Amino acid sequence: MLAKFVEIAARHGSATGAPSAIPRLVVRSAVAPTGPIPALFEPKFYLLLQGAKRMTIGGTSFEVEPGTCAVASVGLPFTSEVIEASAMLPYLSVEMKLDAGLLANLLLDLPAGPVSEERQSGALSIEQIDESIINPLGRLLGLLDTPSDISVLAAQVERELYYRLLSGPLGSRLRQAGGHSARFGQIKMAAEWIAENADQSMSVEWLSAHVGMSVTSFHRHFKAVTAHTPLAYQRHIRLLDARRRLASGLDNVTGTAFASGYASASQFSREYKRAFGIAPVRDAASLRR
Repeated sequence: MLAKFVEIAARHGSATGAPSAIPRLVVRSAVAPTGPIPALFEPKFYLLLQGAKRMTIGGTSFEVEPGTCAVASVGLPFTSEVIEASAMLPYLSVEMKLDAGLLANLLLDLPAGPVSEERQSGALSIEQIDESIINPLGRLLGLLDTPSDISVLAAQVERELYYRLLSGPLGSRLRQAGGHSARFGQIKMAAEWIAENADQSMSVEWLSAHVGMSVTSFHRHFKAVTAHTPLAYQRHIRLLDARRRLASGLDNVTGTAFASGYASASQFSREYKRAFGIAPVRDAASLRR
């Protein structure tokens, strides 16, 4: 059932994760396995079409195979590793960044979802692809072959895809992303504040008060949702931002360290090498090539 998806993805896949012609849609490809790469699993829908990937979140690793889809309702620091890919059978995946506004508007037209215990903790749910989403997702991907239709049809098909997702096994996680959970909304607000202000010094006491929680409760719930403490979450965001700066050539290692919020270039270099397995100056040269 994924064969047609694979054909389309092979024509439009990007090794760099560049956006497709459809807003928020990315088709990724890789022709060889990769090493572990720290990244941020942003709020999005993900589907693996071909190949295999290993994901590690908060010290827990699991392998993802074709037909597996996932939804994250808040940005999750994780390590991604393509473990099966070749020129003949490349790794192929589809990602749709979630539009919180579209979700919220759609939820206004839907009855409240059933209150049920989550089978998976945190902000990530993983399931096998549901037949109900194959049709709208296939039509959305098919628009990549007819780009003149995208401006007219993409938004309608995307709305239908969200509706099918909300009605299926991943629905409760999507409702989180749409803001229909008070406690989760507080943690999401904190995570978004950290992401937007990662280069600033952070007081956990201030941030917990800012989102209306006690320090103890904030720590417990933040780690339960993101699998990281607030300070570890900030460090992950800082290092990802630093790597993007190095790749762009905007600054040298010392300038990047200070721009990313580090008070010490040596501390930055140590944490960077621990995260990415390579010194920042060597990684910068490799990224720019």
